[in-house]
This record gives sequence, C-alpha cells and structure tokens, in this order.
Amino acid sequence: MQDVHEDYLLSRKRIFSATVIVIIITLLSKISGLARDQIMTGYFGISYDTDAYTWAFFIPNLFKILFAESLIIAAFIPIYSSYLKEKKKEEIRIFINSVTNIMVLFFIFISLVIFIFSPQIGILLSKIANNLMDINKFVIMSRILSFSVLTLSISGLTTGILNSHNIFTIPSFAPFVLNIMTILFVILLSHRLGIISIAIGTMVGSALQLIIQIPQLKVSKIKYSFKIDFKNKAVREILSLMLPILLSLGAVQVNVSVDKFFALALGAGNTTALDIAWRVANLPFGVFSVAVITVLYPLISRQAATEDIKGIKESFSLGVREIGYIMLPAVTGLVILSHPIIKLLFEHNNFTPADTAKVATILIFQSVGLIFFGLLIILNRIFYAFKNVKTPLKVALVSILVNVFLDWLFIKFLNVAGVALSTSLVAAYNVLTLTFILRKKVGFLGGKRIAKSFGKILLSSAIMGAAIYFSWSFLEKYAYINLWYHIIILLSIIILGAGLYIFFTYIFKMEEVKFVFNLFKNLKGSKKVESAPND
Repeated sequence: MQDVHEDYLLSRKRIFSATVIVIIITLLSKISGLARDQIMTGYFGISYDTDAYTWAFFIPNLFKILFAESLIIAAFIPIYSSYLKEKKKEEIRIFINSVTNIMVLFFIFISLVIFIFSPQIGILLSKIANNLMDINKFVIMSRILSFSVLTLSISGLTTGILNSHNIFTIPSFAPFVLNIMTILFVILLSHRLGIISIAIGTMVGSALQLIIQIPQLKVSKIKYSFKIDFKNKAVREILSLMLPILLSLGAVQVNVSVDKFFALALGAGNTTALDIAWRVANLPFGVFSVAVITVLYPLISRQAATEDIKGIKESFSLGVREIGYIMLPAVTGLVILSHPIIKLLFEHNNFTPADTAKVATILIFQSVGLIFFGLLIILNRIFYAFKNVKTPLKVALVSILVNVFLDWLFIKFLNVAGVALSTSLVAAYNVLTLTFILRKKVGFLGGKRIAKSFGKILLSSAIMGAAIYFSWSFLEKYAYINLWYHIIILLSIIILGAGLYIFFTYIFKMEEVKFVFNLFKNLKGSKKVESAPND
C-alpha cells in the first residue's frame, strides 16, 4: 500500500492533469446549457409557460440533488474510497449492489409519487402565480419528467463510482448529452407540441446521460446482482449518514425553493429569469471552481480517512486560493458586462429588451456570490470527508431563516433581483460560519497565505475591471451596430481583461498562476491518468 505522502504527491499531479479534462468537458456542458436556454427563450420567451417547465424539472431534480448527488458526495465517495484503499473486493461488491438496488427502488417510488400528485402540485403553483400558470401544461411536463428522478439519480451514483477511480471525462460529458437532446427536441417538435417538447427532450437526455456512463463501470470489476445486505458495515454507515445529510442539503434546497416561490409570486417569467442568470454566472463557476473541487475531493477524502490534518489544511488552502484566483476576476467581468452579455446571448425572437434588463440586473447580484458558492462547496466537502454532517446541517438550517427574511426585505427594493442578492449574502454567511468552526477543529488554516494571495488578486482584478469598464464605455455605441460588431467588441474586451489580469498576477509572482499554467502543460499526459483505475 502506498504511504500517505506518496498518495498525496501522486494525487496533486492528478489534480493538474484531470482538472484540464474536467474543465474542457464541463465548458462544453455549460455552453450547451446556455444554448439550451437560448433556444427555449427564443422560442417561448420568459413567461409562465417557461416557469412551468422550470418547476416541472426543478421538482425531480430536487430529489436527485438531495438523495443522489449529495449523498454520493458526502457519504458514498469517502466510504467507497476507503474500501478501495484497503482492497476489500467482496465488501465493495456487496456495498455497491446494495446501494444501487436501494436507490433504484426508492427513486421508482418517488417518481410514482410525483407522477400521481402532479395535478395537486400544479394547482398550488398556479395559486402562487395568481392563477395565471397553465396547470395542464405543468401536469403534462411534470409527468413526463417524473421518471428523470430515477435516471438522473442513478447517473449520480455512476459518477461517484467513476470519480473514485479517477475517471472524470465521461461523467463530466454526461450533462452535455442532456442539453443537446433537449435542444434537438425543441427544434424538431416545438411547432407541434410547444413547450412540451422541451420536457420530452430533457427526459430523453437524462436517460442517455446515464447510458453513456454504464460501459465505464467495468473499471470497478463488480458484477451486478439484485441483492441488498442491510448487515453490511458500509451499507449501515451510509444509511446512518443519510438523514443528517438530507436534512443539511434539504436546508440548502429549501432556500432555493423559497427563492423560486418568491420569484413566481412576483410575476410571469421571474423563475425562468433567475435560472437563466444563474446559468450565465455558473459558466465560470461551474467550469473552473467545480472542476478543481471535483478532482480535489477524492484527495481530501483520503486525507481525512488517514487523519492527515496537515494535508487537509494544504488542500483547503489550495482550493480557496485557486477559486479566488479564478472567481474574483470572473465576478468583476460579469458585473461590469452583465447587460451586453445577456443582450448578446438571449435578446432575439421572443426575448425582449425588458427581459435583458431584468436578467442582467439579476446576474449582477448573483455574480457577487460566486466566490462564496465555490468556498462553500470546499468547506462542506471537508466536513463530509470527516463524516461530520451535523455541522453543515446546523449552519444550513439557520440560513433558511436568514434567507426568508432577506428575500422578503430585498424584493421591496430590488424586485426579483433582491432574491439573487439574498442568495449571495446567505452563501457568505455559510462560508464565514463554517470557516470559523473548521478553524476551531483543525487549527490555523493558512489565513496569512490566503490573505496575501487575495490581496494580489483583488488589485489585479481592479486593474482589469477599470480597463474593461472604460473600454466598453468607449466602444458600446459601435457594438450595437450589428451582431458581429457586438460579438467582436465584447469578445475583444473580455480577452483584453483576461490578458491584463494574468499579466499582473504573473508580475506579482503569484503561485496560483503556476498552478493554472501547469494544468494546461499537463494536458497531454492526462489521458494516461484517465485510464488508471486505482492505485
């Protein structure tokens, strides 16, 4: 068995190479997600119909996030990784089959519940929307999408298995498949089926994103059997962790639901507008922050399993500094260029200038929280790696009350954009609270080193932001002459800003620049890492 130090060094090399793959594939997925929203809003605008689809998909996706993604990240990966390290093949086989069969049976039940009670859910949502939402359209889309709970959730399990074996490409590619299928079905069927076409495409895409991952599961060398062993130690452990994890992540999703309810009550298209703005903000966040965290988490899990506190601190410091290095300039750019970005991406056909103004304002306030969203993922996963799910739960439960109050307060002044500001502030509260608790648990977290890096990042971002602001102010009148002028000028300003930012961080001799350069330098060797099942 490799010792901890060797495992740590090897895993750091894998962070560089595997993150490049994850970044590229995730970028494709995020761009295709934007394209999906462009197609949807171009065909249907932002209206109660698109709100109905947003809710029809949100409900099954909520269960997937709660019971699949979160449980897999917080409990399955740490347990499975420890078994792999100990090479307990028979226990792994029993564990995998038991978890798979429990999930299949449970999510079939949830799918049936959603299918049966879709009319009642539709009536409730329509009342919140001042009886203006089409209940029949919602019920049809909800029932079509109800069984995506099963496909999306099992896809989350397969992703957890593959990530534990350091395979990231296919799992990262899966959302791209879902988005492309959704786009195709809207283009092909919207003239006949209207908004229903997007629900059909999403359901087909959710099934395909599971199917493409299944062949890769041969890396686990586990033969499937319909067996559930509740006496298995790992099965009992994951079941014992399930309730606090669900309550913790349930609190987070309650916040999301509260935001959507407030938005729905404010008028047609507001739920859709929130989702669209988040999709744009999520492009830099999802591509870079989540990519770093995705490949860092298996290392954190191994460090926690061996009580390598020094390694945990180093991983925390690395993750925080890299997220800051990427997200702070991204936030600066999104805030300054929110209106031209939304105008370029969405303002065509049924998406109006008024819609652009609304979504751009939401984007500004959502962007402010990006750095906190990234840090929150790191903090939660460190606690989960220690199998401590109660602490994030307590913090998340308090955040529900904070979120409800802030939503109620800010919508009085900012309308639906107030919901976005509330979300960002709640994320900041969670980060500050969990950081304080983690520091008490493990000691100093390298705050001076982090603060030094963030000081240089803020200065470089400020210089970049000034250049972007004055460049756009001068060129804006030319950008709106036609579409190509808009694309070329906006893209040129973004490239100018990124170049200036990288230049100044290089001049400041930031360690984080070397990390990013190493990501791309190791691209060539990343394929070899992909094929290695486990060490």
